[in-house]
Amino acid sequence: MRSLLSLVLLLIAAAAHAERILLVPLDSRPAAGQFAQLIGKIDGVEVRMPTYEALGRFTTQGNPDKILDWLEDQSLSDVKALVVSTDMICYGGLIASRVYDVSTVVAARRLQRLIDIKKKNPRVKLYLFSSTMRLMPTATRRASTMRLKLARYEELKDMAERSNNPDAKLQMEQYKRKVSKADIDLYEQTRARNHDIQKRLIQMTQESSVDFLVIGQDDARAYGPHVVETASLKQMVRQLDLNWKVYFCEGVDQHSSVLLSRALLKQANWTPRVRVVYSDDNARNQFASFESTKIEDSMTEQLLASGARPVGKDGEYDYTLYLNTPKRREPQFREFLDRLKSDLDKGAPVAVADINLGQDGTADPELFNALWQQGRLLNLLSYAGWNTAGNTIGTSIPAANVYLLAKKSQVDPLAREVAQREFLIHRFVNDYAYHKYTRPSAYALIEPEHREEIYGDEWDEVNTYVARDLLKQLQTFFAQGFLNRTFTVGESQYRFVGIDGGKVWLPWPRPYEVRLEFHVQVAQEP
Repeated sequence: MRSLLSLVLLLIAAAAHAERILLVPLDSRPAAGQFAQLIGKIDGVEVRMPTYEALGRFTTQGNPDKILDWLEDQSLSDVKALVVSTDMICYGGLIASRVYDVSTVVAARRLQRLIDIKKKNPRVKLYLFSSTMRLMPTATRRASTMRLKLARYEELKDMAERSNNPDAKLQMEQYKRKVSKADIDLYEQTRARNHDIQKRLIQMTQESSVDFLVIGQDDARAYGPHVVETASLKQMVRQLDLNWKVYFCEGVDQHSSVLLSRALLKQANWTPRVRVVYSDDNARNQFASFESTKIEDSMTEQLLASGARPVGKDGEYDYTLYLNTPKRREPQFREFLDRLKSDLDKGAPVAVADINLGQDGTADPELFNALWQQGRLLNLLSYAGWNTAGNTIGTSIPAANVYLLAKKSQVDPLAREVAQREFLIHRFVNDYAYHKYTRPSAYALIEPEHREEIYGDEWDEVNTYVARDLLKQLQTFFAQGFLNRTFTVGESQYRFVGIDGGKVWLPWPRPYEVRLEFHVQVAQEP
């Protein structure tokens, strides 16, 4: 048997000739940056980010000026694209974008500094994403007593104005008395600042300072100020004839991955054709939790923003996206599962996005078990099932796009195959095992009044537990689903033999999300 091959060594070898993409993520959470880095590795691309410390941590803002210094100091000779969160550049991250600690003037000045970097390097493409502020303030200890009341007031206010509903108006006045005027004014001032910056972004795109812009909708409902803001922005985009350069997508955490996919596909001049199969066709017109757009429209926007396109029922396609929807009907779901298993058993190219998520963000156990049977997990292009529909769809699609692109590219095929399996395992353990098993137990260790954020000894205890338990889950999932299973690269066959460098920690002072790092080891069969 030939020597053990570790993904680390494969990627070090590939990095010698890899191109780079610079990413300024939304914040320091794994979904905002690590996911894109893992997807980039599949295509042999180094996705480089600012220092971890510069990205902040929860309510501690990132450092936009330090990040801009970092961008200015980079040699861009081998950089094909910049993928940048304007929330980080303007305010210091997603959480910082929901409070008024940065004025419009300062935010605009930082944004212009980014544009000036692009102007000095016109060959480099600039892909930006911005979030429309969500309805509800961030869950912190300070906001715990008023955030739900403030959100309900703003929701009822929009409902009363747009639907002329007298009951909504009466309830709005009742909630208004439950929230301080200072909190309302600050909330609305923050929204106005963010909206002004987004209008500037659209104008910059019209002037070609920005090559492509995604405006993502942070957690939302059918009513609220975000609806009117988005309608105004969409009207501006139509008037400027920018529908091909500006997209509006549900969710925001996933857009590093979405725009990485777009950057790579556009560079290669390839557009994947995607057939979409729903677990229940009636769900196309449903609204997923925390979203303000119908599921089919949301899915289509994410596909297009990623650089792919949907095809009709009888059109030719490069892969099938199986979309497991909420509130499905059982007969339709059974047929969906049968089609999915049949495609996987035949080796057809399949990606899965599970948006039938539980209240705690847990993926569908019935679907997962069907994939687990007979090692079908190994046959997937990609899988995701976490947090919201937009987050999930916008993770599964880019991973599938980039893997198929890598198969067309001059990428080391073994490094490609191992990196793709590593991302699959990451999704299974992070999206499914963590939220179903580890996270509920972690929350049980926290005093109820501290659920929003934990520090000191309490954080140490929870972090230690999460690290120990999730590493155990990783080893169990790998042993049961991957260990000693084989795969083929060219004329050679390889076998999964182990996990190396496993590391787990809570990136923020809460167990809502987790950072998981590891490398897959494979050995070539004699």
